[in-house]
Amino acid sequence: MATVLVVDDERPILTLLSRMLGREHNVITADSGIEALAIYESYANQIDLVIADITMPGMSGLELVARLEALYSRQVAVIFMTGFSEFPIEPGRTVVPKPFSPAVLSDAVNRVLQTSANPRPSPKTGQ
Repeated sequence: MATVLVVDDERPILTLLSRMLGREHNVITADSGIEALAIYESYANQIDLVIADITMPGMSGLELVARLEALYSRQVAVIFMTGFSEFPIEPGRTVVPKPFSPAVLSDAVNRVLQTSANPRPSPKTGQ
């Protein structure tokens, strides 16, 4: 069972995604990029996938993933969610436009988990 960190600044969305994903995956939620960084650092050896809203106050999902990748020197398995289309996303990243159905999210999660050949991360500091 994969562990998924879901990051969104809207509590109802976190609750909904926890219910949608919780049947098949372990789900950890964070309502900000700052909280997600702390959670990821605490559970780094257990998180298989990050699902992050692109637009959040304080730290965007894009910035969150960039920080995680800098910290762990590897690409993070990620799905970005957004209600907007103007964000430049690097090729090969998965973006799920809001609103989406449970089937669309499930397909994206399964696809990213299957194609993610990266082992679980270890911080650069060797911890």
